[in-house]
Amino acid sequence: MALSNAQAPPGAGADTGAGAGSGQLPPGISPNIIFEDLHLVPSLVKAHGVVMGTAFGIIFPLGAILLRVIRSKFGVYAHISAQLIGYALMITGLATGVRVGKILDRLHNNGHTIIGTVVVAFLLIQPFIGFWHHYKFRKTQSTGWWTQVHIWLGRLFLLLGIINGGIGLKLADNTTGGIIAYAVVAGVFGVVYITIAALRQGKVILKDPETESEEAQT
Repeated sequence: MALSNAQAPPGAGADTGAGAGSGQLPPGISPNIIFEDLHLVPSLVKAHGVVMGTAFGIIFPLGAILLRVIRSKFGVYAHISAQLIGYALMITGLATGVRVGKILDRLHNNGHTIIGTVVVAFLLIQPFIGFWHHYKFRKTQSTGWWTQVHIWLGRLFLLLGIINGGIGLKLADNTTGGIIAYAVVAGVFGVVYITIAALRQGKVILKDPETESEEAQT
C-alpha cells in the first residue's frame, strides 16, 4: 500500500526545485514538498507497502479465518493474537505513510491517502466493538446489533484496505510483477475468508456442541 512514487517530482533539481535563477518552482511542483527529505522517500515507501500489504493482505484475513476454523475457545485467542499483530503493522504503516505524505505534500489530496485514513480510523474502533460483543455475549449468551456491527465493519474495511493497497501500488508506479504478486496473495486469503464465512453462514461448517461459544456467532 505504498503512498506515492519514490522518485523526486519532475523538475526538482539539486537546488531544492527552484527554477534556475528565478527563485520559483517549475509548474506543477508543490511549494510544500520537503526537498531535503526526498532521499528518505524510497525506503519509507517500501516499508509502508510491505507492512500494510502484510497486514491487509495476510494477517487480518488470517485472523478472521482462524476464528472460523478453530472449533474451540482457542479460535478466539488466535483471532485476537492475529489481529493485534495486524494492528501493530497497520499503525507502523500509518506512521510511514504519513511521513511520506508530508514529504511529498500528498497527505490528503489523493484517493489512496483519504481512503487509507478512513479505513484506519474505523478499524481502530473495531477492538472496542469486539470487546463489547464479547462482554455482552458472556452475560446474555446471545448476540445483538453490536455483533453484526463488528462483523460487517470488519468485512467492509478489510475489503477497502485490500483495494486501497492496489491503488497505492499504482500511485507508487510499482512494477507489474509487484502488483500481480499483491493481487494474488490478497486474493487467495480473501477468497478463503469469504468461502469459509459463507459456509459458516449457511451452517455447512458446524460447531461441536461442547465447544459452542461466541465465536459460533461471528
